[in-house]
Amino acid sequence: MYEKSGTILYVLNVLKKYSNEKHPLSSKKIQYYIEKDYQVYVESRTIRRYIQLLIYKFHYDIETYEINHKGYFIRRSLHEFNNGELSAILNTFNYSNFIPLKKATQIMEKCLDQMDIYEQEKYKNYTLSMKNTRTNNSETIKNIEKINEAIFNQKKITFAYYKYELKEQLEYTFLKNIKITPYKLIYALQKFYVIGTDENNKSLFSYRLDRMQNIVLLKEMASHKFDENEIDFFIKSNVNMLSGDMEKVEIVCDLTLLDNVIELYGKEVKLKKIDDNTFYASFYTTIKGFRYWCLRNIETVKVLSPKSLVKDIKKVIEDHC
Repeated sequence: MYEKSGTILYVLNVLKKYSNEKHPLSSKKIQYYIEKDYQVYVESRTIRRYIQLLIYKFHYDIETYEINHKGYFIRRSLHEFNNGELSAILNTFNYSNFIPLKKATQIMEKCLDQMDIYEQEKYKNYTLSMKNTRTNNSETIKNIEKINEAIFNQKKITFAYYKYELKEQLEYTFLKNIKITPYKLIYALQKFYVIGTDENNKSLFSYRLDRMQNIVLLKEMASHKFDENEIDFFIKSNVNMLSGDMEKVEIVCDLTLLDNVIELYGKEVKLKKIDDNTFYASFYTTIKGFRYWCLRNIETVKVLSPKSLVKDIKKVIEDHC
């Protein structure tokens, strides 16, 4: 009885797994795969009837033999991930070190299960990268759920915050317990960050999700409100997610850095081309994070203001010469 009532699902699953535009299936081939995967024999006419039911009652986009004279194949619906989207998800988690290796492997397997066998074949020798730099925090995915719930309900959270310390050997140690009002989760620099305010300061701060453990949702409501513009301005103005006071900076850069400047600071940056090799830019950002960016690109960036940063960078250069 169960096998008979499940026949339409056998047909659907076989179409999803074994068919695509380049690999249409005849009813005989569908019959073969059903028997191979489910050990159930289904007549060809029953298969054809269920395909019509899938098309006209359940609105699956299935091309039929009557249209192409080759066979049946199913197209992904707008509510399903297509192969390109699944591949993008798979590769994102491959190179995202905020998630433990075991969980990344599980996500990769879920993505592959959603692909047809021909797409899966492309990944038969695929292995996960970033193994040595991945977090060991198994709570990261669950933390995303908890934080989203807190943001939706405008509630505060507490959590334990950790960091690496070099003692006799490298140790991942507890830093402190923190209570915040979370406002937004963002993904930057291959990491998730929570944007929020702590109990002692009404300014926005960022916290690394992979360093957070034991998140507890509190009954306390958010004590201070920030609108979306303020939060977005904070995100765009914080280089490498280092918090601090924002100041206006002015720089002259090599044109090879144009893409990098736009990616980091957004399209609102004021730009002016100086010549074929350089451009001027001004924008607001946190000096602490921006300082590191300037030093990494010291040969192609000249800081015009603020003067305190100009002086600071000159001192760094002199101290290392």
